Amino acid sequence: MNCRPQSFTANAHGFMLIEVALVVVLMAIILGPVLHLLASQREKDKVLTHLDSRQRILEAVEGFVLATGRLPCPAGLANGAELRSGDACTHKEGWLPTATLASWGISGQWKMAVATLEQAGEPARNALVSAQPFAQLSPQQLTEIVMAPYTANHAIGTGPLPAIHLCQLVQGHAIPPNVNSGCGAHTLLNATTVWLAYPVHDLANQNRYQQFFINPDQPATNPVWLSFERMNWLWMKRGALDTPHIQEN
Repeated sequence: MNCRPQSFTANAHGFMLIEVALVVVLMAIILGPVLHLLASQREKDKVLTHLDSRQRILEAVEGFVLATGRLPCPAGLANGAELRSGDACTHKEGWLPTATLASWGISGQWKMAVATLEQAGEPARNALVSAQPFAQLSPQQLTEIVMAPYTANHAIGTGPLPAIHLCQLVQGHAIPPNVNSGCGAHTLLNATTVWLAYPVHDLANQNRYQQFFINPDQPATNPVWLSFERMNWLWMKRGALDTPHIQEN
């Protein structure tokens, strides 16, 4: 027969519950910083992987410009080859042409957009993706077209500037429609972007071709781009500026 007092049994259970609670609290105190450190490390690894992919893509694109004298066109399929028709891109927005660029080893899937200079009209249209960009325009003329200043007759972001606008997101403001030029209420970072690639999980930049956005709060999703100034430097390095051209009056 069990003669142990009921009060003693109840006290024992009470002490056990207190001990369990203390263990839980101690585990939370110990594991909290560890879990936070692991999460921070995973986020850091994600950012570093993204930055490595951006660098690989940019090096592949710059190497392509040095080799061909033009910008690559979008592909129709992921990891496919660029799609061209004559001396122009079939599409100005699509998949990164991994097969054409031989840009293997990048993380995730990427899309891209290219400035075809459609807003500038002929003969500048498609000059940046042409194998002979200076066939009808001199380098100076092409530079003036891409870097055309805003005019008094146009609001900022609505002028004739034909290149892609690169913007920085400003929290609290809506993103402009994907067919607009300019940055709307957001900050203009670069008005002479001519080629840009972005990861498919970057929802802010899906299906755009006039303006793209940098989000400083999400460094693992931001695009990689090539400015006209940089492309012009690559042309000079390649010696493409010696290509014969026809001066316009």
